[in-house]
Amino acid sequence: MRRVHPAMVATACLVMLFLLAPLLVVLLMAFSGTEAFLFPPPALSLRWFHAFFASDSYFNSLFRVSIPLGVAAGGVAMVLGTLAALALARFDLRRKALAQAVLLSPLFMPHILLGAGFYLYFARLSLGGGWLALVASHVIIGVPYVLRSVAAGLANMDPRLEEAAMSLGASRMQAFAKVTLPIARTSILSGGIFAFVVSFSDVNVSLFVAGTGLSTLPVHVFSQVQFESDPTIAAASALQIMLIGLLMLALQGGSALRRG
Repeated sequence: MRRVHPAMVATACLVMLFLLAPLLVVLLMAFSGTEAFLFPPPALSLRWFHAFFASDSYFNSLFRVSIPLGVAAGGVAMVLGTLAALALARFDLRRKALAQAVLLSPLFMPHILLGAGFYLYFARLSLGGGWLALVASHVIIGVPYVLRSVAAGLANMDPRLEEAAMSLGASRMQAFAKVTLPIARTSILSGGIFAFVVSFSDVNVSLFVAGTGLSTLPVHVFSQVQFESDPTIAAASALQIMLIGLLMLALQGGSALRRG
C-alpha cells in the first residue's frame, strides 16, 4: 500500500479546517452567554436555544414549514428521480442526452433565477404563495440529486439480473420490486436525503415562492439577519447544521452497514 506524504495530509487537514471554520464559529456562537456577537464567547449558555424554542416564529418556521416541506419535497423527488433514472438506464429513449440535460438543468442554473422564474410561472397560474407552489418548486430542485444518485447505483447493477428473474416467471414489476429495488435501495435513499437537505437549506427559491405564513427557517433567519441582531440566529443556524449533520451520518452509517 502506497504511503501518503505527510505534506499532503497536512494540506488536506488545512483545507478541511478552512471549509469547516465558519460552521464551527456558528456552533460556538449559538452557545454564547452574552447578547453580543463575540468570538470566542466569554461564557457558554443554552439561553439562545431556549429563546429559539420560545419564539413562535422560529418554532413554526422549523417544525411547521421547513421539516414538512423537506419531507414532502424529498419524498416526491425521490419517486420522480428514481423513475427518471430507471427510464434513462433501462430504455432506449430518443434524445436521451437531451432529456438527461433537462432533468439535471436545475443543478447548473442559479437558484435565484429559478426562484424568479417559479414566482412568475405560479403567479400566472394563480398558485403563488401556497404549499403546492412551494413543494413543486422544491421537488424540481431536488430531482437532479436523486437522479444522479440512483443512476450511479444502477450503473453498477447488471440488467441481466432482472431478465433472469423474468425468465423464471416474475413480471417486470415483480422483478423491479424483488431484484432492482433492494440493490438500488441505498442509492434511492441517499438521493431522497440529498433532496431533503437541498429543500431544507434553500433560501433563494423559497424567498420568491413562499407566501405569508409559509416562511421557511432559512428565509426567516435571512430576514432576522437584516433587521435584528442576537445569537438566536446562531442557534437557529446551529440546529440546521446539527440536523443535516445527523442525516449525513445516518446515510454514511447505512452505506457502511450495507457494504459490510
